[in-house]
Amino acid sequence: EEEGGVLANLNDGDMAGCIPSLAACTGMRSLTLNYLNLSTNSCAALRGIFPRMANLRELVLSGNSLDDDCTRLLAQGLSDCKQIQSLDLCNNRISDNGLDVLVQSLPTSVDALYLARNDITLARHVLLLRFKELYIGGNSLCPGGTQVIASSLANPECRLEDLDLYSCNIGDEGTATLADSLRNNQRLTRMSLGYNNITDRGWNEFSSILCDASSINATYNSNHTLQRLGVGEIPEDE
Repeated sequence: EEEGGVLANLNDGDMAGCIPSLAACTGMRSLTLNYLNLSTNSCAALRGIFPRMANLRELVLSGNSLDDDCTRLLAQGLSDCKQIQSLDLCNNRISDNGLDVLVQSLPTSVDALYLARNDITLARHVLLLRFKELYIGGNSLCPGGTQVIASSLANPECRLEDLDLYSCNIGDEGTATLADSLRNNQRLTRMSLGYNNITDRGWNEFSSILCDASSINATYNSNHTLQRLGVGEIPEDE
């Protein structure tokens, strides 16, 4: 599982030959295959064994060579895993196309998706409503990427509770867009915005959203759900 370990010398074809042996593990609840050079062949093999893993709850495939074609294979295989809750594909090569596939094709039971340090830019609209946890930190978002996220956060059907956006090239303007989207959001409790070149001007955009002191009604209607922002906690009202 560790980068640079003995198993890291295996290639995608080697792993594709080993993976079918996992089919006997029908009661497996968690499967971790990190830093093993997995790519298309391995994902095709995984697609073949997932239908036999009805109890699978968590799949971790971080630090491999997974691309958009791989997400299609994985989503196809996981379609029969009705109890899977968490999918970790951090440190791969997945772009916006792969994200689209995951959003549209993963079982509805998946409520945690980890895609940190991939090739996601959010250059086009995609609804991110369905997940409770979404980690896309370490992806360099395009200038309109924060608006894509904001559209989901402002949607009454958004289920997001934990959103990680560290080091996503957001800046002050993107922060303002995100802050405004939280005006009526009652689900999100944590949003990580560290390492985004945000100045005091950007952070101050949250002030009127979290505690609008212009009137009693405005204070009452402020966002009281968000508890953590950036790397610190939001102090409770005294």
